[in-house]
Amino acid sequence: MSRNADYYGPPSELTEEEVDQLWRDFSETQAQHIRDTLIEHYMVLVYSTAERMANRLPDHVNVNDLIGWGTLGLIDAINRFEHDRGIKFSTYCCSRISGQILDELRRLDWIPRLVRVRVHQLERARDDLSSRLGRLPDDEEVATELGLDMDQYDEFLKETRVKNIVSLSRKWDDDDDNDLGQIDMLPDVTATNPLTELQRAEIKEVAIKGLNEKQKQVLVMYYFENLSLKEIGQVLDLSESRVCQIHAQVLDFLKEKFCERKLTHVQ
Repeated sequence: MSRNADYYGPPSELTEEEVDQLWRDFSETQAQHIRDTLIEHYMVLVYSTAERMANRLPDHVNVNDLIGWGTLGLIDAINRFEHDRGIKFSTYCCSRISGQILDELRRLDWIPRLVRVRVHQLERARDDLSSRLGRLPDDEEVATELGLDMDQYDEFLKETRVKNIVSLSRKWDDDDDNDLGQIDMLPDVTATNPLTELQRAEIKEVAIKGLNEKQKQVLVMYYFENLSLKEIGQVLDLSESRVCQIHAQVLDFLKEKFCERKLTHVQ
């Protein structure tokens, strides 16, 4: 969902007098159908608050989540609002909506607050020193600025080294028409690369032509089955030195053959 007003519902058609009457009726009855009408009327405040807050958050934060949390804040505000006190509901409500959203964002934040505080201290110290010195400060200068010795500074750094989390559901790029997510673009490291396999098959076909049976076996087992020379010797009932000699013969043969075909580099 894009971060604009396209997802706003239709504006409420209730007049101020009708809304005021709804509040008086709700204060007396706490009727669910009146509460639902009030929620629908004030949902525009949830949308606008969620959009404003989303613009200050990372792109992977889903606006729908903010709207959902904000709706909970709206419902709570309606339930708690005292209409007869003469306070404007929109002012009271917006603080409840934004507060609910912030509470949920903090609850989902995996980084401890102390770590964030120390990261900010470190960044501020480095920025202040850079401004004063006209260059990037070294670790000893930063430690002195923070009032720490080097052992304390090392511990301080360890506590600020946090890993970044990236939502795999976030979009791959900023194209609104592209629905590919990060998870759709992750490479499968266990999958076989078709191009690599095709190249290997072609090389194998070219390489074994002109070799005798023993040489073919050594080539295939060493380069395609990844056996060691000792293991090949055990399979072929040959000494390791004999396998080395055959391997050297194969290399000489392939070098000459590939030079003739101008195959000097294969990925």
